[in-house]
Amino acid sequence: MKKGHVYTLVFMVVLSAALTFTLAASYEAFKPAINQNKTLQEQRAVLYALGLDEGLEDSEVTALYEETIRPGDLNGKSEIAGLPVLAQVADGQEVAYAVPFNGAALWGALRGYLGVKADLSETTGVVFTYQNETPGLGGRIDEDAYKAQFRGLAIAPGTQLRYGTQDGQTLDAVTGATQTSAAVLRTLNHLLAEEIFPGEGK
Repeated sequence: MKKGHVYTLVFMVVLSAALTFTLAASYEAFKPAINQNKTLQEQRAVLYALGLDEGLEDSEVTALYEETIRPGDLNGKSEIAGLPVLAQVADGQEVAYAVPFNGAALWGALRGYLGVKADLSETTGVVFTYQNETPGLGGRIDEDAYKAQFRGLAIAPGTQLRYGTQDGQTLDAVTGATQTSAAVLRTLNHLLAEEIFPGEGK
């Protein structure tokens, strides 16, 4: 091997090692901040599902979450879809639950929380903590205009959410994203039937 080739090879190996070390060191340095942001996003998602996040600052999110959110138990389950059921507590009483869900949409997983009142009479909101749908189409399920429709929906054993007007309540699908819209209802209806009202209304 020519001397020039040896130099180039050694240079590339040293450069690659240096860049790898720098990247690893940077990740470790920022890891606490990354984890803190992930925790904050999860806390904000839970509060949104419960109808409690109204443009809160980051510090307010953490304070409100720590003050009002506790581990919950829904129908004897403290965990669903690998995530804990969370309860909103007021005056020592559980007033609502953030129920985790995990489903499949058009391009991948669909994860999030459905908020329901403690008496299981109506929803308080829905939030998606992970979705990989097409930006501008299926990805619009993350827009407030779509999610806001899921606040205050009456639910009971046997409830099947549908698009259109039902019992005086209207749900609109995302235009141009039929399969993603259908996946949302399929996931939420499964959650209602199997976790929120298990064994009822069948």
